[in-house]
Amino acid sequence: MDAVTHKMDHTHQFAVRVTACRETVYLTRDLVRSSLDAWGLDAYSSDACQIMSELAANAARYCLSEQMRAWISRLDVGIELCVWDDHPGRPVLQTPGQFSKHGRGLILVQAFATGGCGWAELGAGKTVWARIAIDERFMRAAALSVGRPIAGALPHVDRAPQRITMSS
Repeated sequence: MDAVTHKMDHTHQFAVRVTACRETVYLTRDLVRSSLDAWGLDAYSSDACQIMSELAANAARYCLSEQMRAWISRLDVGIELCVWDDHPGRPVLQTPGQFSKHGRGLILVQAFATGGCGWAELGAGKTVWARIAIDERFMRAAALSVGRPIAGALPHVDRAPQRITMSS
């Protein structure tokens, strides 16, 4: 269960590459917690960890290779959580039955992703992303409180307008 953590873009983004299995999902949550703590945004840890858990669990379940990647980015108006896997299929919202054990992950992601969610083809696979919207004043105050001030607008990553759709 090796994890390789990368600090990118002057601490506006942190990433981890892990073995694609359910047992490594906790490493992606650790990435989220430590990143939000570094940014002074630990108030969003619970929602962000829920989102990352669902995205990483799906990637681990469907990934064709042994590796998946997860990253978290601090944007000018919130945070973005992304997971990449090499499965070519698009994510599809399920309509689980009352006693189903699976199929609720993306429903939870949509509920917690106040800044939207979706997916985009990336390399030999796809990235599934979700954003948590954060008030700009709160974001700036949090950045100042941990000594990482935001001088201007942070890089904003535009995603293709592909939405996660319901299964038929």
